[in-house]
Amino acid sequence: MKEDMTRLEILTLLLSIKALLDSDNIDKAKELIDEVIAEAKRTSSDD
Repeated sequence: MKEDMTRLEILTLLLSIKALLDSDNIDKAKELIDEVIAEAKRTSSDD
C-alpha cells in the first residue's frame, strides 16, 4: 500500500527541521532528514 504524505505533514516536517536549524541543532536536523530519506526509500521500494 502506498502512503503519501499530506501537505500538512510535509509542512510540519519542514517547520520542525527549520526550528532545529534556527536553534543551532544542526546534527539533530540532519538526523531527522536522514530518517525521512530512509523511510522514503523503504516506502518507494515497497511499490
